[in-house]
Amino acid sequence: MFKPAFAAVLVASCCSAAADTTEDTNLEHISIYANRTATPQQDVLASVTVLERDDIVARQANDLPALLAQLPGINLSRDGGRGQNSSVYIRGGNTGHTLVIIDGVRSGSATLGYKTLSMLPLELIERIEVVRGPRAAWYGSDALSGVIAITTRRSNTVELNANVGSDGQAGTDISLSHTVDQLTLRATAGASRADGYNVQPTQDPDRDGYNQKFVKVAADYQSALGLWSAQADVNSGFYQFDTDFGSEDEADTLSRAYLLGWQHQLGQWQHQAQLSRNLDSDATFGPDSRSPFVTERDEFNYQAATDITDALSFVGGVNWYQEQVDQSATAYEETSRINRAIFAGFNYQYSVLQLEAAIRRDLVNQYGGQNTWQLAAGYQLAEHWLIRASRGSAFKLPTFNELYYPGFANPDLQPQESISDEVALVYQGDVLTAELAWFDRDVTNLIQGVQQAENVLLATVQGMEFTVKQQWQQYGSQFTYTWLDTENRTSGKKLERRPENTVNWRGSYDADKWSAFVTADYQSATYQGVDWLTGEDRPYAPAHTLWGLGASYTVSQALTIRAKVDNLFDKNYYTSHGYATQGTNFGLSVSYTPQ
Repeated sequence: MFKPAFAAVLVASCCSAAADTTEDTNLEHISIYANRTATPQQDVLASVTVLERDDIVARQANDLPALLAQLPGINLSRDGGRGQNSSVYIRGGNTGHTLVIIDGVRSGSATLGYKTLSMLPLELIERIEVVRGPRAAWYGSDALSGVIAITTRRSNTVELNANVGSDGQAGTDISLSHTVDQLTLRATAGASRADGYNVQPTQDPDRDGYNQKFVKVAADYQSALGLWSAQADVNSGFYQFDTDFGSEDEADTLSRAYLLGWQHQLGQWQHQAQLSRNLDSDATFGPDSRSPFVTERDEFNYQAATDITDALSFVGGVNWYQEQVDQSATAYEETSRINRAIFAGFNYQYSVLQLEAAIRRDLVNQYGGQNTWQLAAGYQLAEHWLIRASRGSAFKLPTFNELYYPGFANPDLQPQESISDEVALVYQGDVLTAELAWFDRDVTNLIQGVQQAENVLLATVQGMEFTVKQQWQQYGSQFTYTWLDTENRTSGKKLERRPENTVNWRGSYDADKWSAFVTADYQSATYQGVDWLTGEDRPYAPAHTLWGLGASYTVSQALTIRAKVDNLFDKNYYTSHGYATQGTNFGLSVSYTPQ
């Protein structure tokens, strides 16, 4: 086990050794979603990772879940390849304990209670911000363990991309932009597909592939009354998957999102408002059945921010959304839910001290009022050193499936609730940054169950994250270690598919026209839960280490070629019991930007 004392010594020694080297080569990242206002990442009193478009492209990940699994505090469990079920766990929380926000709007299926990320194309993503730790005081239900905030493409040029890879992978996309006076028009469109690989070799020996098409159109208009924006996203696809029974199934998916936005600086106040509609459709085709699920969410957001004094700032607003089950294979007892909320937060920063506080009240038509809060403090120990601490509450409403799906429903379920603590020591140097964070979370009324959903009395999660990033001249290195200790206090067992130890390392070299990287990802043996047929514990998934290589070459200012190899040594491993993972696989991509 990675001991706290050793971690602190390692942080101090690394930072001291690097403090007197070359000039700063780090680009400043801005956090937008941690506190609902644009804030330099180093000034946020939370664990935040920001990936801009260049970072996303440089990592050459196969899909969004694979990219997220490279970040601190995140574990991934897969029931196959791209398009098939992927569970993303932030700091040991369930998949539904992470709120996914796309362009500032809550996203995900009302029946499932979370956003499926495996069919969200990386080609459509401009920016990713991951906030680890509760954010319910800002965003309400679902943000128990963290927030994944995604900004879709906002290219200012013409860009064409094409890629091919193992198992019949192929894709292409194009982004366009045009500005006339105060009006800017943008569009991104693309398609991809793959034959896939055999997900369940012992039960259903076939390939499980997917195909997908997506398009986004957007417009921004700057007027004397503020910045007006409108956009529409459509993402449709088809994928094959295998169930625990070994049967072959297929699914058609469709997601549509429409957004109207407004921003305006009026005196000392910065106002913004959004009106959105999201539709999620998933129709599963089994051997003898068809199971459609269609849900919609209408949402309105308004917030205002101002600096009350030089040291004190304020953010407050209102949020309203309605979730609705429009179509399903079975009749739900309830098909609609309305949530109304008001929130406010303060930030105080004077000299070496920084304080934050936020509070929110949600009114849900089925559960009444839910209050959440967040407190944080930071103290600048020295020029490069910061210590911070925070505590926050959060909750998650039961999903429509958990409450009303026949054979699984439990209409007496209560919302899951949590209290989380975090203490972190941060070093921010010229060529090196490091962070050691300890976190602890108690979840009451945790919802679990195979035959029927039920509230578990108590579950606990505690752990540590240790991250070091270094950039010296042309050489870069990123190292992350995560330790997790989870327990279902009712059964005394660990929470399934959460490895105790995870290590991610990436080394890179950048030259004038080419760059290269090598990665190593380790995961310790992982508890796989109870077999629902026998009631016995499944075998632990064995520990494994995966290596990867990648390179890029700039042929000209307009043309760049990239190549990568994942699972370099063809490691045979799995992260979800009964499901195979991909062996050695390659990818080749080309980007063209006319000058």
